[in-house]
Amino acid sequence: MSAISLSVSNVKELQAAIKAIGGKAERNVSRAIEATALGINRDVKDAIQRGDKTGRVYQRGNITHRASAPGEAPATDTGTLVSSIYYEPQSGLLSMIGSRLAYAYYLEFGTMRIAPRPSWMPAVEANRDKFNRLVEEGLRRAMP
Repeated sequence: MSAISLSVSNVKELQAAIKAIGGKAERNVSRAIEATALGINRDVKDAIQRGDKTGRVYQRGNITHRASAPGEAPATDTGTLVSSIYYEPQSGLLSMIGSRLAYAYYLEFGTMRIAPRPSWMPAVEANRDKFNRLVEEGLRRAMP
């Protein structure tokens, strides 16, 4: 199973704000985490399935496939990679997203033989501002 760990900066300040404001703040931040995890999950799958690919074209039996080029998200072929991607809520302030396939990590970061085909980190970056906004809004709405 592949996993990329993401952490939130200023987590101590966030925890202090949640504690000071109360349970409603924790529920709102939990919703922000869930919405962001689901957004990242969706964006990774979309990048693999729908993103433009400019790599080499090859035949495998009677199937023609266009691979991804270095720097592009992996190109879907059999659907195995996309179907391995999961989302699992863990607790109020933790959600897991990942792939059940070890090679997802190698595609993301590359190896000595293959250049990176990132899909996870671009999805995280694309959802960063939304996450910050949702957390701030959640804390603001929870204040008495």
